[in-house]
Amino acid sequence: MRISYNWLKDYIDPNLAPAKLAETLTMAGLTTESVQPSGDDHLLEIEVTANRPDWLSYIGVARELAAITGNKLTLPPSAGINTAGKKSGIKIDIEEKSLCQRYTARVIKDVDVKESPGRLKRKLEAMDLRPVNNVVDITNFCLFETGEPMHAFDLDKIDGGQIIIRRARKGEKIVTIDGVERELNDTILVIADRSRPIAIAGVMGGLNTEVTGATKNVLLEAASFDPISARRTARALGISTESSYRFERKVDLDNIASASDRATSLICELASGQACEFIDIGKKSAGGKTITLRLPKLDAVLGLEIPPAKVKKISESLGLRIKKSTKESLTMDTPQFRYDLNAEIDIIEEIARIYGYNRIPSTIPAVVEQDEKVPFEMMIENRIRSLLAGSGADEIITYSLLSKNLLKMASLEDTHVSEIKNPLSSEQEIMRPSLMPGMLASILWNINRKSRDLELFELGKIYTKTSERSFNETRCLSIGIAGEISGWAQGARPCGFFDLKGAIETVLSELGIDNAAFKQTRIDGYSHSCAAVIDIKGSEIGRAGEISKQVLHNFDIKERIYFCEISLDALLKHAKLEKVFKELPKHPSVYRDMSLVVPKEVLNADIVVLARETAGAILHDIRLIDRFTGKQIPDGKVSLTYRLEYRIPSRTLEEKEVSAVHANILQALEKRYGARLR
Repeated sequence: MRISYNWLKDYIDPNLAPAKLAETLTMAGLTTESVQPSGDDHLLEIEVTANRPDWLSYIGVARELAAITGNKLTLPPSAGINTAGKKSGIKIDIEEKSLCQRYTARVIKDVDVKESPGRLKRKLEAMDLRPVNNVVDITNFCLFETGEPMHAFDLDKIDGGQIIIRRARKGEKIVTIDGVERELNDTILVIADRSRPIAIAGVMGGLNTEVTGATKNVLLEAASFDPISARRTARALGISTESSYRFERKVDLDNIASASDRATSLICELASGQACEFIDIGKKSAGGKTITLRLPKLDAVLGLEIPPAKVKKISESLGLRIKKSTKESLTMDTPQFRYDLNAEIDIIEEIARIYGYNRIPSTIPAVVEQDEKVPFEMMIENRIRSLLAGSGADEIITYSLLSKNLLKMASLEDTHVSEIKNPLSSEQEIMRPSLMPGMLASILWNINRKSRDLELFELGKIYTKTSERSFNETRCLSIGIAGEISGWAQGARPCGFFDLKGAIETVLSELGIDNAAFKQTRIDGYSHSCAAVIDIKGSEIGRAGEISKQVLHNFDIKERIYFCEISLDALLKHAKLEKVFKELPKHPSVYRDMSLVVPKEVLNADIVVLARETAGAILHDIRLIDRFTGKQIPDGKVSLTYRLEYRIPSRTLEEKEVSAVHANILQALEKRYGARLR
């Protein structure tokens, strides 16, 4: 929020230069981003956090400054306006009470609408607001002064003398005061008369009832509208106003009547108006909370002893009303405008903030023994992260929110997608059902910046919708590689599927999983000739392969990309982090190679499983060391060469028993898969 130094002095004398004032506010939590000279004034840009809507006004900032410095706070007159016997003749009807907690209206007759006096115009111009006329300018002035948005209607343009707070009807339109015609829907709350909408509640007034130089009678509105409704309306219509910004963060119910009185007094003074009956409908007060602050707890949390008298003084300066005081505690009521104070720790934070964070001594925290170890799933993630980073891969973190278009570009299904009901933008419409879009976007970002040789990984959650009110979160690992792989022995070469497969197998091996199988299949978004599911004991835990040309084209990527996505939740069921020592073999192994010609559809994993089942314990290891296709190999066939290691720990194997087992393996492969020796 912008603060004029000269205007602020109407409520408190800071007794500080603008730069020093900015530093003082920042140290107390009101971060001041800049101080700019403006003529004989200085403008401070203050960052207001979402939980402190009371700072969105000059009185709110002055009140805070009074608590920090101890200087006197001077508030404008707050006495009510006597309108006894002056009926307004206006009727108010609130149809949507849940969206409008309190609505007030005051009719002011015989106003003289003209240009505002210079002092008022200068204050609005300091806030980068264009002066309009004295009535409109007063409502804007009071918005910045009190934090309560108000709107003035031309009473004579209100059809039927009735105000109705209702939802818009589908297809209704309104021309707002910025001259733009906007189509409404039934989720939008409007202020209407008997025939049409005359304002969008909490956002912007309508052109059809604006106050002009011809206006003689005014209806002044001050209200409280539901924050969520105001936010959704502003986002849906693409409007952001000073009023909507405050309603989105919740206005003070107790402040509404006094703010309306303040504006009415100024209109009567500067526009010669005559105030009529004040109509006030709805909840009058939000009701504060009663919180007990334990003084020993305060000292324990802050690590210092603040005198009880000082604690009382700070509490009262913040608007807290002390109900009961003992040597050990203070029981106090929170002010209505402090919605953020809900528990004892909130009061402790406020005491520390005003007392001064810089006065809290630096100490080394005590080492406390933890009863619980790191959760198993976190241990798995840390092990994976350390392994992949150690092998040269870079970790990425991508957004959990995606656009539907990005999902379509990645050829992912949208049948079980978790959609955001009120997205902040079209880029954040859904919760990601896969890590693929984020990985591809990261690879593209790097390629566009001349970084083409990439090994990236991400540990994150994906989200799916299982029913109307049920959703699943699944922890996943994704790995993406592109460009060239460099090695000291063979130089640089284009990366391929088996580089990705090697990275996956390294991760699985680190987690104690040695029975995973890669089964070739067709998967949307992947190349039909290079895609596989990763299987453990008949259960799919992930997918891997080359990204299809169509998906790469959608992302404008010209490089080949190899990508996998593995469910960590599924891996947890099989992971074994315990390391078991195995005695080094005392007896030698016997190695035999076997070159087979098999149909192309036969999987390597199936051959390995059958060989192990046939050989039994004597087969210590079997590895695929070569794959070949060429003129010497018949069409539809492929040559696979395996190296088999035979060994038993108790003795040296004899040639005849190795040969017998080797022959049995070949016979079993020939019978089941039609394999033959090359």
